[in-house]
Parts: sequence; structure tokens; C-alpha cells
Amino acid sequence: MIEEIEAPARDKLPSFEGTTLDGETFRLDDYRGQPVVINIWGSWCVPCRTEAPALRRASTRFRSEDVQFVGINVRDNDASAVAFERTFDITYPSINTETSSEAMLAVSSVLPQSAVPSTIILDDQGRVAARVIGPGTYVTFETLINATLKS
Repeated sequence: MIEEIEAPARDKLPSFEGTTLDGETFRLDDYRGQPVVINIWGSWCVPCRTEAPALRRASTRFRSEDVQFVGINVRDNDASAVAFERTFDITYPSINTETSSEAMLAVSSVLPQSAVPSTIILDDQGRVAARVIGPGTYVTFETLINATLKS
């Protein structure tokens, strides 16, 4: 399912933070003022493997436009998650499973908890501009991010 939300109907996503797979702290509030793409994934998830190259490509494409990408790794272990990121050359941060509960609670208002993979695109005001439930393609991500940047 792909859904775009018009600017007047957008709700702000609650802030969250967590520890990334490389041990850093990710705080959503640090990225207010710029669009953020949030992807929920697990290394065990076959559709996540399918969409990983599309997310990597989109993150590279929109890096110069200050679009921040972050993953939320769920129901996983850090070793498998790190191996997944290496395999697919994912360079943006991902919150580890151990500290992902706050992030998952924040996204629960717009995503079913069992929807893995799923992606949320926030506008520069931290409001939900689009969501993709299930695996997305590069064209889907590019289209939704461009629409968010223009809104």
C-alpha cells in the first residue's frame, strides 16, 4: 500500500531516539527542518532484502538535498543486522532492535506493528507526508520524496 498525504492533513510524528547499530544515538528531533525517510526492516525479512537496493539508491540520490534516512531494525540481532547493511551497502544509520521500542511506539499511529518492511516519509516539519506498507521500489521512493520536497 502506498499513501501520499496532502500537507493540510498531515500529522506530526512523535519524536523518538535510539542507539544505532554503530553505537551512536539517533534523535529524530535533530533532523527537524529537513525531510526524513524512516524504514522499518529486519535482516530475516525477504521483502526487506528486495527493497534494500532501492533504499540505498534513494539515500544516495537525495543526500545532496539534505534528506535524512534512518532504519528501525526489528526482531533481529545486531550481528545479522550489521551483516545485512554490509551486504546491501547501507550507509545511513539504523536503530538497533534493543532500543527500537520507542521508535516503534512513535510510528504505531501510522503503521501496523507487524508491517515489515514499511517506510514513512516525513516533511521538513516532521509531519507524515507519505507511507509505504510493504516493499517499495526506487521509483516509488523517488516519486514520494520529490513530492514531499515540493510540498
